[in-house]
Amino acid sequence: MLIEKKGGRSCREDRQLAVALAGSAGNLNVLALGAFGLFPSNMTGNATQLSTEVLEWDKSQMWRLIQLIICFIAGAFTSRALVAAGKFFQIRTVYAHILLAEGVILTVPVVISLWLPFSPDQRLLVDGLGFLLGLHNATSTQLTQGKVRSTHITGTLTDAGISMANLLLQPLIKHSEEERRRYRYLLSIHLTAICSFFTGGLIGIFSFHLFSMLAFSLSGILLILVASVSIFRAVRYQRRFSLSARTAV
Repeated sequence: MLIEKKGGRSCREDRQLAVALAGSAGNLNVLALGAFGLFPSNMTGNATQLSTEVLEWDKSQMWRLIQLIICFIAGAFTSRALVAAGKFFQIRTVYAHILLAEGVILTVPVVISLWLPFSPDQRLLVDGLGFLLGLHNATSTQLTQGKVRSTHITGTLTDAGISMANLLLQPLIKHSEEERRRYRYLLSIHLTAICSFFTGGLIGIFSFHLFSMLAFSLSGILLILVASVSIFRAVRYQRRFSLSARTAV
């Protein structure tokens, strides 16, 4: 699911990715809303609010929003740099390793806080979440060539509407059979991502009420599991391939 394949990705793999990544993004967004009162990946809303703060010249709030936007961009930049490095060094599991690191960053501080009580600055936590969600969204976007944008539900809804229109208006537009198959494929992925984001949000609401800040580790554990399974399968496949090559020789 997290491996880029030369022969292309199947619809099933992209749907699985949408479930895992859009679901965890929805979960993190709702948890951030409950804990900090904002959505760290809602760059449209943050940019809109920034315009308002500029008019009112609220410097502290302006800088706060600018800082969050910069952190999100930095996360996306980091993801692209890591993916480029992974491709250069031919590391097929680079996407899985990025998400594994994200899961560890989300989980470890929560686990440590169980034994070592500490209260990190709230701004640092929000900026960190913004960075991780930028990393998260850019990783899924690159892996699926833009079909799955885990945190960008506005764009996903737009793409779903376009695909739906292309299918329903077939008598007028007259797409080829291959194009119709592609639009059905895209629509299924977009709807899966939307439903997963919504479901992740619901889980986030209940988990925050039950576990408070500890609930952030749920998304981290999910990412660790998904990434670890992908890495394990890739390593096992590589070992089998190497063994078959030696046997053939």
